Amino acid sequence: MTGASSPLPAWPLDPALAALGLGPAAKIRRGMQILATAPRPPVALTASEVVFSQGRVDLRYYAPRRVRHAPVVLVPSLINRAFILDLEPGRSLVEALSAAGYPTYLVDWGVPTIADCGQGLDEVVGMLRRSIDRASRHARAPRAHLLGYCMGGTIATLLAARFPERVASLVALNAPARFSAGGRFADFVRQLDVDAAFDAEGLVPVETMKPAFQMLDPVGNVSKYLGIEAASHEPAKLARVLVRERWLEENVPLPGAFARDFIRDGYQRDALLHRRWIVHGRVAVVQDIRAPALVVACKKDFITPPAAALPLAEAIPGARAATLDVGHIGVVVGTEGPRQFYPLLDQFWSGVEA
Repeated sequence: MTGASSPLPAWPLDPALAALGLGPAAKIRRGMQILATAPRPPVALTASEVVFSQGRVDLRYYAPRRVRHAPVVLVPSLINRAFILDLEPGRSLVEALSAAGYPTYLVDWGVPTIADCGQGLDEVVGMLRRSIDRASRHARAPRAHLLGYCMGGTIATLLAARFPERVASLVALNAPARFSAGGRFADFVRQLDVDAAFDAEGLVPVETMKPAFQMLDPVGNVSKYLGIEAASHEPAKLARVLVRERWLEENVPLPGAFARDFIRDGYQRDALLHRRWIVHGRVAVVQDIRAPALVVACKKDFITPPAAALPLAEAIPGARAATLDVGHIGVVVGTEGPRQFYPLLDQFWSGVEA
């Protein structure tokens, strides 16, 4: 898809109300009204083509004008739409990487249906493995750089540990590693009976997952309405706020089998760093990863706090660690993405290829 995002019109405020000034409660109500009625801006505007499909999963290719580097495969989380990495022009990771000369591939997990219910972690890792193989063949490269974001970072790490020959380097961004330090979400699921909660032959519906994530930041669920009201007087700002809201709104269900595997082995057994996570019949030992690795955490991340992400850098021999003063989402789509995170990636991968 190509094109440019057009700002929304300013949201007019009754002059009489403007003269009186709005109190916090009135601003919250107005923000709620705008969120409920404003159209959502378009997303995923960087030109791409699907070069490989596996059922619901597409491998999207973003061609650079001139190839200067090895290919990069981006692995987002399974519980949100992949367009977080191509949210809007100017704040799009795929746009920035392809512009820098990286053949860029995005694993778009799609939306699971009843046909995908039985897919556990092994099946997900298998789909990622095939995606990396296809990306490398398409780019005519022996291996690819691998960047995993959030849950996608944990999956990418498991693949790098289990199938190291396919990975030129690993970047784990806000990826849970020491799950026992996983903050509010870890507290929420630690004692959960996953067999009773999730049907291995069904889907975990959005209606089950969304309230759980909203509970992680209850104050934020109110303050966002104040932010929407404040942005409503400037069309470009309002569009930027609403495009993020669109991503937050468009959650997808999870295969029940995968939810069981990930929560049990990750949050309940803390298996990743303790040599207990079995992938395709063998333990995935992250301490044996020899590919160059970069582990990135964010100080304002309450989904994967630095205490949960950074221990991965200690476990992988020679891995680099970086902590950025941003949040879980802002690192890829906020102001500091182009300023800090994108240059950090380019510096790391250029060093790997040297």
